[in-house]
Amino acid sequence: MDKVQTIQTEVEELLGKMISEFTVDVREENGMFQVIIKTQNDAPTVIGRHGETIRAVQKILEVILYKKFNEPVSILVNVNDYREKQKERLEAVAVETAEKTMSAKEPTYIRGLSSFERKMVHEYVTANYPDLITYSVGDGRDRRLVVDLKGNEPKKQPEE
Repeated sequence: MDKVQTIQTEVEELLGKMISEFTVDVREENGMFQVIIKTQNDAPTVIGRHGETIRAVQKILEVILYKKFNEPVSILVNVNDYREKQKERLEAVAVETAEKTMSAKEPTYIRGLSSFERKMVHEYVTANYPDLITYSVGDGRDRRLVVDLKGNEPKKQPEE
């Protein structure tokens, strides 16, 4: 059984414990396996609040597949185009925050983003706003993304 088929089987087994009606399509692109799940009524169950469940499902599958193949397997789980909608939403947040930062000429903070979401906003701002910089402050659940004017970022403390 090849990797794509094995991944498909493992995803179907896991989803079968969570929801009743779904289809799964697995594609490999440049060493990354795209797991595309379609479901009529059960998408919120698989996505969860702020994408927490979809990230957990992805992590669980990575562990299962690591055990099966004895090597790390890069996968991205997507349910009913959630990732595309998430990207559009985060780009809108990035634009709004960048514009606010430029007009107020002071840093703007974004709370409640996962590390993946912070990375997406960071990449968008970096690519589209050359006069701005992004960085993160805080720890754990209190971690925030800061959008600031270039030159205003905090200086790194020298190592002791």
